[in-house]
Amino acid sequence: MMAITPMRMIASGRVLCEKKAKDISGSCMKEPFRILVADDNRAIHDDFRKVLAPADAGAQKLDEAEAIVFGEPPPAAAPGTAATNFEVHCVSQGADALKAVVEGIKNNLPYTVAFVDVRMPPGWDGIETTARLSMADPDLQFVICTAYSDYSWEDMIAKLGQTDRVVILKKPFDRVEVLQLASSLSRKWELVRVSKATMARLQMTVEARTSQIMQEQEKFRAFFENCPEGIFQSTPDGQFLSANPALATILGYTSPDELMREVTDIGAQIYVDPASRREFMRRVDAEGVIRDFEMEIRCRDGSRKWTRVTALRIGAPGSNVVYYEGFLVDVSSQKREQAERNLMEVQLRQAQKLESVGQLAAGIAHEINTPIQYVGDNLRFVADAFSDLNRLIEAHRTIAEVARAHPPAAEAIAAAEAVSQEIDQPFLNTEIPKALQQSLEGVSRVAAIVSAMKEFSHPGTAEKVLTDVNKAIQTTITVARNEWKYVAEVVTDLDPALPAVPCLPGEFNQVILNLLVNAAHTIADAIKGRAGAKGTIRITTRQVGANVEIRVSDTGLGIPETIRHRIFEPFFTTKEVGKGTGQGLALARATIVTKHGGDLTFDSRMGQGTTFIILLPIQPASPPAKRKEAP
Repeated sequence: MMAITPMRMIASGRVLCEKKAKDISGSCMKEPFRILVADDNRAIHDDFRKVLAPADAGAQKLDEAEAIVFGEPPPAAAPGTAATNFEVHCVSQGADALKAVVEGIKNNLPYTVAFVDVRMPPGWDGIETTARLSMADPDLQFVICTAYSDYSWEDMIAKLGQTDRVVILKKPFDRVEVLQLASSLSRKWELVRVSKATMARLQMTVEARTSQIMQEQEKFRAFFENCPEGIFQSTPDGQFLSANPALATILGYTSPDELMREVTDIGAQIYVDPASRREFMRRVDAEGVIRDFEMEIRCRDGSRKWTRVTALRIGAPGSNVVYYEGFLVDVSSQKREQAERNLMEVQLRQAQKLESVGQLAAGIAHEINTPIQYVGDNLRFVADAFSDLNRLIEAHRTIAEVARAHPPAAEAIAAAEAVSQEIDQPFLNTEIPKALQQSLEGVSRVAAIVSAMKEFSHPGTAEKVLTDVNKAIQTTITVARNEWKYVAEVVTDLDPALPAVPCLPGEFNQVILNLLVNAAHTIADAIKGRAGAKGTIRITTRQVGANVEIRVSDTGLGIPETIRHRIFEPFFTTKEVGKGTGQGLALARATIVTKHGGDLTFDSRMGQGTTFIILLPIQPASPPAKRKEAP
């Protein structure tokens, strides 16, 4: 046997209700009303017809129509005639009355009022007939006609039950009474039928709405049960009012019932840091809704997870919170991935910096080699010259000793003069100071290069510090000299009044280095095949409003229009394999925009060069204000 679901029952009820409303509406007939007379006396039949359906009714209607056509007042109805149209059917026995009523219902032509005589021998009496007709048609109105006290009212009630459909008419009856009863009870019948049709339609609407609500509830239940995110309702004192299976799974419980039974204090049992629970409640109470609130939770087995909660308070504004409801998402894997990405980014930055330092090391070695070479040559020259001078000094010492013991001897003086001429003393007097001065300059250059290298490669700080941007730029130019000196001249126009800027010095140096190297490479491509040609790299700084602007311009090839939108994409490069990783500009933009709250843009013209524009805020960026989310 097929099971009957609530939805099937509602659908079946709706069909029956629609049929009932249609049947009732269809049987709410207009005039004439059908009147049934059940009396064994045929003379009574004629009397009812004369009162309710007089023979001249047609003529009366014709007179009324004629009056309307000619604009005259309608003729008054004759005394004792019906104002309402009736169709009168007469039978002599109760069984015939029942048959007529059943047939009328079958043909959708029901009777409105039945006038029933109490005595109708040899068949059913009027009370029995009324009872049977009442069962056949629950809307039919009755007038029991009697000239005798065969039944008391109590007897009738005992047989018919409490009813408002029965009226007693004593014989001999007055014509007006018959008209009044027929008209009033027919109108009552009509109102009852209209009321029932209205109720049927209302019931149909209620059933349809109930069906819709049940469907929506079924959809919500399915969503609640199958949603992959944890859904909950909880009280301010830390108890779950409801929870779906996903929430139980996230928290390590086998079922929502087990979760709600064992967790009696959410703040103490679920939150790793109870202060997060207090912050959650404070914000959701103040803002009404809170989105993506991150918190670390403790699972049933003691393990921890990171989650995000979106929730709202339920309760009238300004009143106490009734409960919170919302959903919870497990973001532990995302947090791990983010941590791995952050670590990878740090490692990538470090690798790039080491790569840059490695590339610069060869150039710096070359830069140091030049001054060191002439420092060595000069020192060897000074050492040889000092040996010669030492011979001259010894000769003069000999003269001094001879002069003290004897008169000056011509031989000693001649020997000293010979040594002086041999070592070219005037030359030594001129060149030794020059050699010493050049050596000091070479040592200074080596010291400057080493100092710049040390400053450039100094480990970066985790916090921003006030930085002299001009000095950082000069340092980077110095350590990168070998990258650009063969292809370009570097021209600087650095504003001496530039204020210190809060930034990460190491990472800012790396950005300037990337831009310098890129500028040198594009200039090298532009002057390829032109011996002795050089381009220009121009670096300027100035204050623009609340920002410091740094411009790095080159006279290279420029950036083609077709790839400008990809310049800051990670791993995108136009350089040949092995010459670039495609990370320089991507990391530069991330450093300036993300870490410093500034901006990095460029302006390029094909065949003329490119200018990269850095904007750094002079004041530290304040943390973004918490915005209120719309419910």
